[in-house]
Amino acid sequence: MTTPVDALVAALRDAASYNAAAEAPPEAIVWCDAQHEFLALLPVLRERLPELLTYGDFDLATRTGPAIWLRAATVRSLDSVTWPEGATPIIYLPGIGRETLKGAEDCPALLQPLVWFTVAGSFFGHVNGKDWTLRGFLAAERGSLKLTLADDVNTRSALAHAALRFCTRPVEELRGKRWDADQLNSLLAPDLAADMLDWIDGAFSEVADAGRFAAFASFAEKELKFDPRKLSRQDAVSRLAKREGRWAAIWSRFADSTGYAGVVGHLGVAEPGTLFDHAENRDSYPKLNAQAEIKLREELGKFADLSLAEARHRIATLENEHGWRRETVWARRGEAPLARALSHLAAVAKANPLPSHDGAALAEAYVADGARTDWAAMAALESAPRELDRVAVTTALRATYLPWLEEGALALQELVRTGKVRFAGAPTSKPTASTILFVDGFRMDLAHELVRLLETEGVTVKLGWAWSGFPTVTATCKPMVSPVASMLIGPSATTDVLPLSQDGKPATKSVLFKLMQGEGWETDNTLLSSGKLWAETGRFDEEGHALGARLAERLSPGIRDAADRVLQLVRQGRNVRIVTDHGWLLMPGGLPQAALDIGLVEPNGKRTRCAMVKPKAQTSYLQVPWSWNDEVSIAAATGARSFYASYEYAHGGISPQECVLPVLEVAGDGIQRDVSIHRAAWEGLRLRVEVSGGADLHVDLRLGAETSGPTLIKGGRVLDENGRTSFLVSDEHEREAVCLVVLDDNNRMLAHRVLTVGGE
Repeated sequence: MTTPVDALVAALRDAASYNAAAEAPPEAIVWCDAQHEFLALLPVLRERLPELLTYGDFDLATRTGPAIWLRAATVRSLDSVTWPEGATPIIYLPGIGRETLKGAEDCPALLQPLVWFTVAGSFFGHVNGKDWTLRGFLAAERGSLKLTLADDVNTRSALAHAALRFCTRPVEELRGKRWDADQLNSLLAPDLAADMLDWIDGAFSEVADAGRFAAFASFAEKELKFDPRKLSRQDAVSRLAKREGRWAAIWSRFADSTGYAGVVGHLGVAEPGTLFDHAENRDSYPKLNAQAEIKLREELGKFADLSLAEARHRIATLENEHGWRRETVWARRGEAPLARALSHLAAVAKANPLPSHDGAALAEAYVADGARTDWAAMAALESAPRELDRVAVTTALRATYLPWLEEGALALQELVRTGKVRFAGAPTSKPTASTILFVDGFRMDLAHELVRLLETEGVTVKLGWAWSGFPTVTATCKPMVSPVASMLIGPSATTDVLPLSQDGKPATKSVLFKLMQGEGWETDNTLLSSGKLWAETGRFDEEGHALGARLAERLSPGIRDAADRVLQLVRQGRNVRIVTDHGWLLMPGGLPQAALDIGLVEPNGKRTRCAMVKPKAQTSYLQVPWSWNDEVSIAAATGARSFYASYEYAHGGISPQECVLPVLEVAGDGIQRDVSIHRAAWEGLRLRVEVSGGADLHVDLRLGAETSGPTLIKGGRVLDENGRTSFLVSDEHEREAVCLVVLDDNNRMLAHRVLTVGGE
């Protein structure tokens, strides 16, 4: 016996016992339950007692029917109702006491077919001749359970609601304590916070679950001084918002969730009643948060008329006013996007100017600090996907971020003009790296985020930088970072700024790949165990041209994709060099326009920040030699301007964002390889092993279930290029537990599995 239900099943069947020497076997067990106290246990009992029949409206599925049907069923006259041979049928009579059946003359006509069983059957009840009540069965001194239950109206009511949960618990848990109404209600409502939120939310009600609701109501009345039978859900929300006493724990549960839309709806109706309420619990009310978002949107919209200094001061003021809202439940639910964007706007507003006296100093300051300003601007845009909010954030960025972009671009352009910065030229030697991952349009701020992601995966990454080629467009700069750059030449005249192969073909992607393949480089993104590999990932430049400022929403997923590609490579044991062609400028609302002078030609819509200079043409714009041939001059748009209007995303010109390129070196031995034991099968005493990702790794078999046991294969085994090996084990260890371990060259454990020698 483990539960009260087990005891009840045993007692019902025991009621069929009789003295064979003096009695006939009972034709049925009659179980009267005048107060319906056992009714909640019927579903469980029916699964355990196929011989259980119930008096009531006909329902074959529950073996329920009227008296005449029960009479026929007990003598097995119904093919549709069966039970094991030797079992005595049990007739359960809810709402009927035995005295009703025994009073034959007064017995209702509908029950009279069952009167016979008062003589030919046995009653299920107490030895004193009375029907069992539920409490009596559980607590009777002459019963089998002898549990301790209080004997009062509230306890009996609570027991009726909690009967199923109580009677299906182990008896050992029920003994040794006194069960009263509160204890029983706690079985149905053990989590008051969850039940209160479910009730406010409308997820459950008295109609849907009377038992649970009764227990919940009793518990809430005692613990919260709140009776949901008398008070409304809106009354509960008023207390929830104030978070006094135990309501604070309920609020914490709500705040940690993302559901309960009904609770949010009720809170949306509520408002603080006093200024004190507003100060103490201002984050309780979504209406206040919504009003604050509207106010912040209006304030950011006024930035168009502010100077840079005024805008920076105003953002600091707004941050003090609204920053707290980022810690509220509404921010976590995405209802405070402008408060979230404001933290990033505040970072932009604090941006330091880049050094203008030296190119290396400017680049290093940009890598260490300036790129974080770019990322903050992108994060501000990402935080405001709704058009209304985006307009407000755009206005603020144009007042704070655009001047900083302009200042940095002008500083670098002046260094180029005075010869203090020279862009990369055509490489003359082959790269030292054997695995190169090209990420298109991979700006320095994105590189910082990639480093952060990789380091969380245990990867060792070194972030460096290099000057781009010029102009900062794919046609010029991608060939420069390819492993065949030294095999390319720049013509003395060009309209597409593409270098050429030795046989005069433009260095398009297909031409570059053919050259690489001729030099022994794989280019199809296959993950080989060895060999030189050029791989590509990322669509930042492509998406920037297509999406404009909406690119900000695609940056984080794109960086995650790049991280996945890097992890694939380093888990193959590769040291990876990550390179890119150029960066870019992004300004929502469009970069300022630079006039395209007569004599300047912009040959491609993707090169809005540079222009070809016609022979003998005069221009005031800075002219810089083409990286592939100094005889070709290309004009750069001044500052952060574009030669065409309304371009939010652009590159081709001169700015730290476009020209200071990340170069990442990722160590292939800095991360645990992705290894798993795919197969470990015994053929007699020979173990065949196959390890996914296990090429050239070591395996050992150690005695016992622990990884530190003594080895059974001296010196271990090395897995072949397919991660496979096999070995014999001495028969003296047959049927013993052993641990198969997979190790790298540094004896680090990468996988293990417990086996039985000679087992399946």
